[in-house]
Amino acid sequence: MKIGTDQYNTFDTMTMDCWNDRLYYEGKEFPAGYFAAEILNFAGEIHDPLLERITVLTALVDDLSTAEKSKRHDIAAQLKPLLHDTVSWLYTCPPFCYCESQGAYEDLEYALSEERLDRDYEEREEHLPFMALSFCEPILRILVAIYNFCLLIRAFEKKYLRGSKRRNADAFAKAAHECFDEDDSFLILLEQMPFGGVEEFFSYPRVITGFKYFQDENNEAKWKTAQRVICRRAIDFYVFDLMNGLHHGHAPSQCQGCGRYFLTTNGHTPKYCDGVALQDNRYTCRQYGAMKHQKEQNKQHPVYRLFNTRTDTIRKHHQRGKISDDLRREALYLAGSYRDKALMDNDYAADGYARDMELEHIYAEAEKRLK
Repeated sequence: MKIGTDQYNTFDTMTMDCWNDRLYYEGKEFPAGYFAAEILNFAGEIHDPLLERITVLTALVDDLSTAEKSKRHDIAAQLKPLLHDTVSWLYTCPPFCYCESQGAYEDLEYALSEERLDRDYEEREEHLPFMALSFCEPILRILVAIYNFCLLIRAFEKKYLRGSKRRNADAFAKAAHECFDEDDSFLILLEQMPFGGVEEFFSYPRVITGFKYFQDENNEAKWKTAQRVICRRAIDFYVFDLMNGLHHGHAPSQCQGCGRYFLTTNGHTPKYCDGVALQDNRYTCRQYGAMKHQKEQNKQHPVYRLFNTRTDTIRKHHQRGKISDDLRREALYLAGSYRDKALMDNDYAADGYARDMELEHIYAEAEKRLK
């Protein structure tokens, strides 16, 4: 059996199998810390739309739990489309995006059906809509968990991980200790978390652990032991994955190009992710960043400095009507040719480049090309 394929994952039970610096979820392999880094892209800003969604849903669920029988159907009619949209959104978020979603929609329809609401009212002494609440409450806890985890860990990444001179397990352990155990500002942030009492944040997640045995994919005669971790709360799932990742030298980082968070798994100081660059979709952020860095270096290169000075002057002459459009185009072409030659030929760069880049020479040669 492939590791992770026998997991049973729902909105109130999340299971991962951990082996070395890898984790397995729904039969798929990920680097430790992957989910904790990826979820940071889904929420965690002040006045985030997710917080508004939580507030509206919480109010409707509270109304449903206390309403008279005659009003329950109207409240459920308001709640159902909002919950449907929420479930759809959750199945775009890790780890739920790797799970089968159809059953959740069927449970939603059943939990808020008129028949089920009426049955709960008649059968339960306190008249609580048991099925509806048992479906809504785990979803609300997950939304709060995502919002609060993102809010806190974005602050952790910005203040403690981003400027770390060393990016290894020891440095991350020190950063986690300073943030979670000693930083008063982090404790204040914890106290100010919206709905913090619903899904409390602890740097020591409360999980159920055991072991899972699986065959080596490369040698079926060999067996290995993985740690099975079962989480009853989403906040524990994300916190455990974060801490397990830090333990193996993996940490979330924010891309300086697109702003998305991504996981780093080596000791290099990260700047860019491998996602599509917002500035130019032909490149990844990493490729675009490398090009940008090269351009910055080129600005300091003597060959490029002279080239930029001359081409700026040529463009200004054209804008002021001193030269024609055809002459501008040929002059820029020649300047680029001289630049490329200088970059390839050190002797020419030291002797002939400056002479050829004189404006009088460039214009004279350009006029010859136009005849």
